[in-house]
Amino acid sequence: MKNGYDCIILAAGVSARMGAWKLTMPFMDSTIVERSVGNALKACRRVILVGGYRFGELKDLFSGYKDVVVVENKLYRRGMFSSVKAGVPFVETERFFISLGDMPMIAPEVYSYLNNFTEIDVVIPQYRGKKGHPVFLSLKVMKRILQFSDESTMRDVLQEYCNLLIPVGNENILHDIDTAEEYKTFLEKIEHSTDIE
Repeated sequence: MKNGYDCIILAAGVSARMGAWKLTMPFMDSTIVERSVGNALKACRRVILVGGYRFGELKDLFSGYKDVVVVENKLYRRGMFSSVKAGVPFVETERFFISLGDMPMIAPEVYSYLNNFTEIDVVIPQYRGKKGHPVFLSLKVMKRILQFSDESTMRDVLQEYCNLLIPVGNENILHDIDTAEEYKTFLEKIEHSTDIE
């Protein structure tokens, strides 16, 4: 199932809406961020994990992962795009994914499916018309990212390109965990699901 592409996972935020640092909160048999990274690693060559807030703890957590490169974004308070810019110089493959550290239920199969669409610079999965993660990008987009300011957004970059929207049958491409209520909902979903790995 593995492809030959790197995946940047953004994990630098302060979890302000959660009221606690969400990335290391328990999720299934590990933590939210470990599950997010683990799912990506089942399909991708490497994960470039970009941290900022409580970076030392994040780095320690992944010290035993040989396919994870942990990168520090010292400017993480400028916003998520600054973390994208911190991660892209570490990409070693001709295309790459970007995903989020608080999306632990993106199935590895989603990465593998998007891997089939390599002719378009920007490939985005969608579920019932709504865009989600991971996004699958070319090196042309990566070079353009580095030309934007830290205060920009990925939307600013992606609107310059033709976006190929790929319907998928997995609603988890839409859902990150921002609040305590969302965390509770995710745990209940897992408890009542019979088809989650």
